[in-house]
Amino acid sequence: MKKVSYIFSLILLLIPVYGNAENKDLLKADYLYRQFAFHDAIPYYEKVVAESAGQHARVYARLGDCYRLTKDPAQAVRWYAMAVQSTDVPEDTKLHYGEMLMMLQQYEEAARMLRQYQAAKPGDRRAANLIRGCEIAAELLQQIPEGKATLLPFNTDGSDFGPALRQNDLVFTTDSVLGIGGKKDNWTGNPFYNIYMVSCNNKGQCGNDPEPVGGKMNTKYHDGPAAFTAGGNRMFFTRTTQAKQFFSQQPVSDRTGTVRLQIMIAEEYDTAGKKYNKITPFRYNDKDYSTAHPAVSPDGSMLVFSSDMPGGAGQTDLYLSRREGDGWTQPVNLGPTVNTEGAEMFPVFIDNTTLSFSSNGHAGLGGLDVYYTRRDEAAGTWSEPVNAGIPVNSSYDDMSLTLYSGRHDGYFASNRPAAKKGDNIYHFIRQEVYLNLQVLDSVSGRGIGQAAVLLKSDAGQRRETSGGDGRLITRLFPQALYEVAVSKEGYRAATIRLSAQQPDRERDTINAVVRLLPDLNIIYTAVVVDETSRQPVPQPLVVMTRDGWGKADSALLETGAVYERALEAGYTYHVYAVKENYYGNEKVIPAKGIKPGGAPVRINDTIFMKRLSVGEVYRVDNIYYDFNKADIREDARPALNRLVELLNRYPAMSIQVNAHTDCRGKDAYNLRLSQARAASVIKYLQQHGIDRNRLRSQGFGETNPIHPCRNCDVCTEEQHQMNRRTEFRITAM
Repeated sequence: MKKVSYIFSLILLLIPVYGNAENKDLLKADYLYRQFAFHDAIPYYEKVVAESAGQHARVYARLGDCYRLTKDPAQAVRWYAMAVQSTDVPEDTKLHYGEMLMMLQQYEEAARMLRQYQAAKPGDRRAANLIRGCEIAAELLQQIPEGKATLLPFNTDGSDFGPALRQNDLVFTTDSVLGIGGKKDNWTGNPFYNIYMVSCNNKGQCGNDPEPVGGKMNTKYHDGPAAFTAGGNRMFFTRTTQAKQFFSQQPVSDRTGTVRLQIMIAEEYDTAGKKYNKITPFRYNDKDYSTAHPAVSPDGSMLVFSSDMPGGAGQTDLYLSRREGDGWTQPVNLGPTVNTEGAEMFPVFIDNTTLSFSSNGHAGLGGLDVYYTRRDEAAGTWSEPVNAGIPVNSSYDDMSLTLYSGRHDGYFASNRPAAKKGDNIYHFIRQEVYLNLQVLDSVSGRGIGQAAVLLKSDAGQRRETSGGDGRLITRLFPQALYEVAVSKEGYRAATIRLSAQQPDRERDTINAVVRLLPDLNIIYTAVVVDETSRQPVPQPLVVMTRDGWGKADSALLETGAVYERALEAGYTYHVYAVKENYYGNEKVIPAKGIKPGGAPVRINDTIFMKRLSVGEVYRVDNIYYDFNKADIREDARPALNRLVELLNRYPAMSIQVNAHTDCRGKDAYNLRLSQARAASVIKYLQQHGIDRNRLRSQGFGETNPIHPCRNCDVCTEEQHQMNRRTEFRITAM
């Protein structure tokens, strides 16, 4: 009986046959196993385990192999887990167990098993790569996808893979009920592969009515996958090695009885009949090894294919052959940068220098991952492979990434869990979706900085923070539905929903605005006015602080614009304006007496500024002293600090500090007290770096009141406070 292998026999299974010769089920299972009839061998091995007592390490290992090679990683893991408990299994069993664990994303246990294999075979760099894959897998899976992948409607519950583009047709390979031969492959239990095609539009939307490619492409045995030169006039495809015997085509086996794969070249395309009239074998086919998965450069000058020919680095390597006249040059191995001890296969030319291919020997998520490499023609080398990332790659087998020429979309195949079983074909569009979010104060319309933004989707959740202007620009998962929750202290939280499913361009931005309503009931507004002219101060900077806040909120206003802020009840706020060649007093806005929850309270205010001029006197508000004392209190420091800033801003300015008292107390005492208070201000300014030569002081006692009192007892406490003031006069500029 001849053995027909497809996708090579990814590893030659050379576990020696031994056991109880009287166990007919075991003999039958081993026979089928050696014939690569893995699907058919499974029930016999499972019967052996069920009906005979004791440990069956070899049978467990072979059951793991059978399920691995028929693409059932969950069952493979089950049997490998029992096999590795024995010391009698080959080290390769640990390697395959680790590979299957990676497919199931059990990376920690996979790494442990792969390290055991590595210890036994330290020269196998594939093991190091797979261990590295386990270490970086969590990071790779959490990365935002490079685009979106869509399962195409024509997929079946069989195996559909190997997408290739020929003008408006998507050509692919399938073993489903679409197959025309009626025969089955003992390896998988499914029909043999045939080449089919389906029409697709320029948005990757394909029909649901595949049909066989025309001509004599499909035989009773394996055909596909295929590749095409630009325009589709020449086709390269994989076929079971076969020859005409008697009156029909029959598989041709090597000296071990194994049937290999070969590359065929189809030419002389008949447009009307949609068929190729000439089919010839590739010159370097050989019945003793496989040549398969051809990839042809768009200009038709290079052919890259996968082969297990002698001299390779691993199970299957990639080779390059160049077109020379009407023939092809001797294939050359792509070298150790690309090829590993594992399987490199399913190459596809993205353009004349860039190649995508699949490998289970480089660091990745598990199974076959897709990688990119670029040809340096001058150096004759290939670049270090780059993992294509999600969504093209998963922890399962991913392969055959092909893109439309000059575009950012195309197709790939994967056996990841999906609505259809087995290998399926996906449309892929490389895409970056961004969210441009503005967080605004719903009262003032200004941006809210440092707002907490929680982005939640089926892909997970992450936290971001808006910038100082209330803007956040961040990447989104393509195809995801998002719930965006925004919160900020002093505001009522808000949530919006948005979709990243609509964009169909390579780069797209979703603009969204979230307006937060202040969780307060006090609205403060102010205009900044020249104290002398009563005209708006041009473009002032308004600064607001709050007791215990530790920070300042500032806003540069247009001339005549209104400053507006929501205040939180229970705090004291300070506000002042800054403008070149102006001085303005600090305003204290007490909000402690206003309780939240009631009707909104509006505080309308005017911030006066006075132009700086020699001889002018400026009042410094909010400098307070304890009764009968001249010491600077803590609550006077903000006002004095602003005076320090003014003097630093104008280094040529000199001032005289004037202190006044109210009328209470004796004249001589008040004069001494005011002089002491003025001296305290001078001392404070000196301590903060102001040269003493720029400073003078004078106490006026009660001699120059703002509110003269005919009788001291007649003045109100507010009037006493205004009389008990500190000022400065500019003596030089």
